[in-house]
Amino acid sequence: MKKITPFSIYVLILFLATACASPASSATQAPTQPAATEAPTQSGPEEVGPVDNGTQVNITLADNTIDSSQTEFQAGVPYTFVIKNTGRHAHNFIINPPVSIAGSLEAALSGALLAVPQEQLPVGATVTVEYTFPDSAAGQLLEFSCLIRKHYEDGMKLAITVTK
Repeated sequence: MKKITPFSIYVLILFLATACASPASSATQAPTQPAATEAPTQSGPEEVGPVDNGTQVNITLADNTIDSSQTEFQAGVPYTFVIKNTGRHAHNFIINPPVSIAGSLEAALSGALLAVPQEQLPVGATVTVEYTFPDSAAGQLLEFSCLIRKHYEDGMKLAITVTK
């Protein structure tokens, strides 16, 4: 019978450790939110393409910030949101009442006027969404946000105004 050398055992252990290792998780990545959908009357996010109608609004999602080319909107006017994720993490894009008003992230998500889930906004992604604010949105406290818990708490929100 052959002797197993210490080197062979070392190689076997190294191989097993490598095969069984899982990738390290990022400490700043929040747990996945449940997939959200838009209001039924709106079309879903699409690949970026030519903007044919409405006013184009450029949204940039970075880590802990949301920037928008416009924060004042009018009910009944079609808008084309071009949403780009320039951050190092996936984000979602939500138009919702502030969490302080809604009571929780889940309540803000359930009261959302528009939701683009993080599966559609991985790092480097750009999506285009057509949206028209309903008359009922006028005068409400609303914001653009990323409702992933740690992202929202770190400031990924931007107040918006909707008028008639």
